[in-house]
Amino acid sequence: MPPPAPVPVLSFEQGQPISNISVGLDAIVLHSWRDNSNFGMMDPDYPYFGMELQVCCWKSASSSNHILARYTGGKLKKDALYQLTGRFFVDTSKEGGKSYLHIDEAVRFQGPGTIRSFRKPQFLLVGEVAQVLDRGLVMRWITRDPYRRDMVYEQSAVVGLEKQLSEKEVLGYEGELCCVEGRMDGLDHNRNDWICTGVKLC
Repeated sequence: MPPPAPVPVLSFEQGQPISNISVGLDAIVLHSWRDNSNFGMMDPDYPYFGMELQVCCWKSASSSNHILARYTGGKLKKDALYQLTGRFFVDTSKEGGKSYLHIDEAVRFQGPGTIRSFRKPQFLLVGEVAQVLDRGLVMRWITRDPYRRDMVYEQSAVVGLEKQLSEKEVLGYEGELCCVEGRMDGLDHNRNDWICTGVKLC
């Protein structure tokens, strides 16, 4: 298994900021399979595995508490609970539904019986505050996707605010590159499932 490689939240290429949503979460592996696509087999030494994960703290009987993931560190054990860190890539197409977590590190929880974790996923994002809403921020950023041959493309999301910003903060943040951190109460990046608990100018 390749050692975890630290991925910077923010870097610059020819003056262009490149960033990502760094996520830490606890999840159960429901299914795991070898990714035999051209992208998945690009490096035969470290092939990708696709996974469906369950985030227990998102209480739902539907698939809304399931998340797709990709990993090159080997096949993870089915039904086991892992502490995962990685980068989340948002599907901004009209169809949606193809957002996924690129796992950079997976640490298995050890213990007897079935283990569950109800810790909320945490995220850290650096991006431009495109618009300040009454109870949210419209964020935009350029990301690099290692799965798609390091393709660079734009991402966007609406991040809910735990507390309303002052007029001074609104004027200071709008149009600026900011560091936003918070928790994920779900997967919907357009309906305030992502709650900002702190925002700072970069």
